[in-house]
Amino acid sequence: MSRNLDLARIQLGRGEPAAAAELLGPVLAADPDDVTALILMTHAQLALKRPELADELARRAVEHAPEWPDALAALSRVHTELGRHDEAIAAARAAADRQPENPYRFNRLAWAMLEDGRHPVEAEHAAREAIRLDPEEADFRITYAMVMKQLNLTDRARQALRDALALEPDSAVARHELAALDVVHHHPFALGRLARGASGLVGALRADPRQEASRFLLDLALRQFLVYTAIILVLLAYLGWRTAGASPGAARVLAAAAALVPAAYAGYFLRRLDPGLRSYLRELLTHGRQRIALAAAAVAVVPLLLALVAPAAWLPALLGTATFAGFAVRLLTAPVDEPGAGGHGLSSHSLLLMAGVCAALGVGVATTDALTPDWRVPAAAAAFTATAACLILIARRRRATPRTP
Repeated sequence: MSRNLDLARIQLGRGEPAAAAELLGPVLAADPDDVTALILMTHAQLALKRPELADELARRAVEHAPEWPDALAALSRVHTELGRHDEAIAAARAAADRQPENPYRFNRLAWAMLEDGRHPVEAEHAAREAIRLDPEEADFRITYAMVMKQLNLTDRARQALRDALALEPDSAVARHELAALDVVHHHPFALGRLARGASGLVGALRADPRQEASRFLLDLALRQFLVYTAIILVLLAYLGWRTAGASPGAARVLAAAAALVPAAYAGYFLRRLDPGLRSYLRELLTHGRQRIALAAAAVAVVPLLLALVAPAAWLPALLGTATFAGFAVRLLTAPVDEPGAGGHGLSSHSLLLMAGVCAALGVGVATTDALTPDWRVPAAAAAFTATAACLILIARRRRATPRTP
């Protein structure tokens, strides 16, 4: 049976919780009170997303060995998973008090406080203590980086992750978190940082292809670039539409800018993107709703080019069409909300944004001279109809969403 325990521990270290649980089953069948098996099975069930079963196992382990730090640490993990943060911190602190020379106890305490979110300073102290006790362990540097992120100390978080990679160059978690800082913490024109973050996520996936979070964040980074490109087009096309009646020359200049500035923005980003990611971006654009976004982009660009040579009377219609099409591109390229989401439909947030913009456009069309009288009523009616359709769809989704107690 001791061989099964050793093999189960190895399987957990390899990220194979199902195999570990299969090995531990016979051990617990023969001796349901084997504390070591209970602790290992707790970690396996947590990895298998069965926190209720893990809770039962961890409680049994603590009941049979109330002073054993491993049992208390396992119970702390379960409490954190179930959102019982005060209990998680108490169990982790008890484990650290019983084994103050073990850095893993302080690492668990730091994570318990980190997940709670109310004790960032105490979490920093615990993370620092773990590093002091074992400065060569990369995981402790990652924990410290997560605490620094919670404290909004991005530079210190970045340095801690670099230290972790210096200790463990193949750490997929450190690569992912370092790239996430570049993807999440940037402004729309920090394209070099966004490209660096996307390339870093590719490195994280190479280190661990099973990391769905890295794949999700990579798609998020590339879709952010597409969204910003569409926003630039929409803003310039909209300004051209609003000035078309008063100043056709200015409207033509804005139409040219709406076509050229997003193209320059995209080219700047692509030049800084890893060559392998360019093909990934092309693949992303040919699947799901991104294909519709490409068609909408063509619909937006063609009227902009025509506006350069078309008669002045056509400018409002051409630039209005480009504005609507560009806005459609922005919505269709919006990132999905969660890893694993299919992304085939628009999120409720995007629908609400669409409703607000359509309502604003409807009011603008109805109350200004941006369009000729023949076009004004149909365009306003279409905008208000789109607003109502979006709001109805949001209401239906909320009624269909099950409420959690």
